[in-house]
Amino acid sequence: MSVAATPIVVTPSVLAASLQQDLRSNQAQIATSETQIATGRAVSLPSDNPAQAANILQLGAAVARARQYSANAQDGASRLSLANATVSSVMRVLQQVATTLEGLTGDEATGSQATVAGVSTAVESARTQLIDLANTQYAGQAIFSGTGTPRHAYSTTGTYVGAGAAPTRTVAPATQVAVSVTGPAVFGTTGPTGLLAKTGILATIAADLAKGTSASISKAATTGLSALQTAMSTVEAQAGQLGADQQAIQGFAEQASAAVTSFEQELSAAQDVTMAQAITNLQAQQTAYKAALYVTSQLNAESLLTYL
Repeated sequence: MSVAATPIVVTPSVLAASLQQDLRSNQAQIATSETQIATGRAVSLPSDNPAQAANILQLGAAVARARQYSANAQDGASRLSLANATVSSVMRVLQQVATTLEGLTGDEATGSQATVAGVSTAVESARTQLIDLANTQYAGQAIFSGTGTPRHAYSTTGTYVGAGAAPTRTVAPATQVAVSVTGPAVFGTTGPTGLLAKTGILATIAADLAKGTSASISKAATTGLSALQTAMSTVEAQAGQLGADQQAIQGFAEQASAAVTSFEQELSAAQDVTMAQAITNLQAQQTAYKAALYVTSQLNAESLLTYL
């Protein structure tokens, strides 16, 4: 014996409730589209699309990190460029002193007192010039002062007043690059083997020349010159290190810049709306809403007539 199916009766009130629900849904869609057009963003609130909102947050954080790496690398590249130029100037000064001392070897070592005194003054002047170069600043900080952040790496007497190791910049995840070298790495220690102190190589050479004796002049032109050439080798080595670091950080700067562009494009694709499409969607939703309003109004009119 078969059981007859119970007929489904859709009363006017049920149909009206369904249409009203559709109207509210249409209104919500229109409001979303209007917000998207006004803001240019596909997701204004996390509740609009939780998964996409989380993706947008992650991409935004990635953009911020990449931008920071890019800024760090660019800052480091500028510091290293200045450090390289400064060390090149140091080498030119030292080479000039070395060339002058080489001219005092042999018979010329017993030249006129005026000539020797002039060379002594020139060497002392070179030491002063090197102290100025050693105190070269970038953004208000001496580039050879280490991480101690003083405005000067050396005192006027040639004593190192910096502290710590060479500063670094983080240019990629878990990757740091030195953006300078410390003063002692370039100019030697404060003692007699250094270039800048009053007891250092240049000051000793100047003092020996100032004495004016054959022995003291010969000492400046031999022992002093040898010590100077050793110090110059150290400066050259640091120049090479700075050059290598500059090349490395420029490579990281290019990588970071490319990463910024890539992440920004992904973020834009995730959060920005296509305006033409959004306007088309809004127009379609408004048309559907008007049609739903008309149908609902007709249903309400018929229901009222039936009731009367």
